[in-house]
This record gives sequence, structure tokens and C-alpha cells, in this order.
Amino acid sequence: MKKIALVLSGGGFKGAFQVGALQYLRENWDRIAPQRPPLSFDIVAGVSVGSLNGLLVATGEFERLVQLWEDVAENGVSEIYTSDFINTATDQSDPTPELEVNLSWDTLRKHFPETTRNIFLRAVFNRQAILRSFQKEFQQFKAVASNDPLRQKLHELAKREKVGDTIYKCGFVSLRDGRYYSVSQNDFVTDTDFADGVLASTAMPIVWSPVEGVSTTAGSPESLVDGGIRDLSPLGDVIDEIAKDGSPEDYTIIIINCSSGKVTEENFRDKNIVQIALRSLVDIAITEIFNNDIREFLDKNYILQQVRSKLPDEIIYDYDPDTNGRGNPLKFFNAMIIQPEANILGDTLTASRPQVEYRLAHGRARAEIALRRHLNDTRGDRVTVV
Repeated sequence: MKKIALVLSGGGFKGAFQVGALQYLRENWDRIAPQRPPLSFDIVAGVSVGSLNGLLVATGEFERLVQLWEDVAENGVSEIYTSDFINTATDQSDPTPELEVNLSWDTLRKHFPETTRNIFLRAVFNRQAILRSFQKEFQQFKAVASNDPLRQKLHELAKREKVGDTIYKCGFVSLRDGRYYSVSQNDFVTDTDFADGVLASTAMPIVWSPVEGVSTTAGSPESLVDGGIRDLSPLGDVIDEIAKDGSPEDYTIIIINCSSGKVTEENFRDKNIVQIALRSLVDIAITEIFNNDIREFLDKNYILQQVRSKLPDEIIYDYDPDTNGRGNPLKFFNAMIIQPEANILGDTLTASRPQVEYRLAHGRARAEIALRRHLNDTRGDRVTVV
């Protein structure tokens, strides 16, 4: 039976695009793998919002995933995060909401109590004390928002036994050692660790505080943040798992990415600090990571395709930097890459009903194009990118 792996990228609330694409694939599953139940994957790997979406795909709870995004459409971003600094009460009928900073005197007093205590008298008689207080309190300031609503959801949803035979992997980065960790459900010691691991994979730096740590069978990494800062689309994690399989040629890899891989021009003169951070981290840095990741995958596939057409029995190896010599044998993978058109999904941290519905619809439309092209390709080796 044909085997299928699913790779889901990061992208914040643009993750509704992935759900729309998955909806279309589910409705047309008999054209993809008629012998298998809809949306049944051998491997599911994700980072950031992809780890959240992938969790409910891996546990077979797709309807619950659809409902989660319906709740976001109905109630806005407060379903996932709260903030004293970001306006989470935007107009839910606005088709293109923008990320707005929300700052008040009460907010400053809450987060900087020592700095704001008797500030007017101290401004007259002891300004240096204000600066010292602010420096001390600012050192302890870790994030502009809280992801406690998402944490509560994950502690209810993330149960290792519900994943079954599917290999589910989420990715996060430790600020302590700088390493990227890709951990499967059975590598977490408890369900609480499992939930916190998925949460860590979604914890965008500056926006949300790092997760303190999780316990795994291989150790206990600390200070964990969004894996998207190192691996936007965790293709390597999937390929490593496939390499353990005795028949890797049977795999098709479906990649659903929330970014087009292109950075478009945008006027940032009047943007706020959170928008600047997201533009730098998500739209520019992570987009480049994606470009490199997917480009390397497609390059190797293309080279192997040419070699196989001329020398079908020839084995090609990659390069191992640790040994400065021959690495692992390369395999060709049939693949379908679904991604949005450039710069049309809106801000990473915004979500209104029309915006969520547009992202869902665009995901469906792009999946339809990708699947049609993929099935119409009559070659034995097929790679479809839209």
C-alpha cells in the first residue's frame, strides 16, 4: 500500500490555509489513496501552527480541528492568546485586520509596578531611580502576549495514545543550546510533556514566552521556542523517519506551507514594534529558511530524476560534513507542495471571520490545483509545486 507523509509549516493564524487544503484533500481522498481512510498518514510532522494542525490530523480528530478554526473565526485571536499590549478585540467583520498595539497606563502599572510607583514625584526628584527600576523590570519582560488559552487546549487534546500507529513529530528550538529538537509522541515522558512540546513548537519569540522545558526519553531540553526559526518545513525530520522504513520508495510527501516563499515589498515606516518583529522573523528570516529547505529537496529530487532516467541502478549519495565524505544514499520522493499566492493571507497574528474564511477557501483552491496537476502528471516520478 502506498505510504504518505504530511509536512506542515509554521505561519501563525495563516494556518487556516493548511486546514482548507486538508479539507479538499479529505473530500478527494479516494483519488489519492483509495485503500486508506481519509487523511490517514504514516508520518505527520509540523512546526509552529503546523504542529497544532498536525496533532489533530494525527489523532484522527479533523472535525475538531475544523471546529477550532471556526471558534477562532467566531471569537478572534483570544481563542489562542491574550495580551495587554496587542489589541485582541478587533472587529470580527474586518476582512483585513491589522495588528494594533494596545497600551494604557494600567498596562504599564501592571507590568512595570516599581517603575511607575510615584513616578511623577520621582520624575522631579529622582529620575535615575526610574531608569534603574525600568532596566531591572525590563530585564524580566519576556513576551507581549500570553498563550495560556492555547496551553489549556493542548493539555486537553495532546494524548499520546490517541495518535495510534502514525508517527507524529513536532519541532522546537532550545534557547539554552541552540539546537533544533524533533520529537515524536512516544518520546515524551508524559502527556503533559507532549502538550508542552507542541506548545513550545508554536511559541514565537517576543510574542510568547519560551516554554520552560519538557522531559523526553533523550533528555530534558529547556527554554523552548517555535521550531520555525530553524526548520520552517521539517522535511528533514520526515526523510529521517522514512529512511528507517524498509521501502522508502513507496512514500509520497505532501507539504502544505503557509508562505509562498517570496518576500513582497511593503511599506513599514509606520508599523509597530510587534509588526516589525514579525516581519523580520516570520516574513523574511523564516521565508529564507523555507526557500533553502524546499530548494535543496527539489534540487536533489531533480538530479536523482535525471540520473534514474539514464542509470536506473546507480546509487547516489549525499555529503556528510561530519566525516567529510560519503553520506547516506539519496532517494527520490514523489511530492506535492501546496502553498499560497504571495502576500494575500494577512498578518501572522490576526484573525477575523472573513479573514479565516478567506484563508480556508484559498487553501482549498490551491489544493485543488495541486492535486489536479499531480494526478494529470503521467510520469512515474512526480513532483508538483503550486
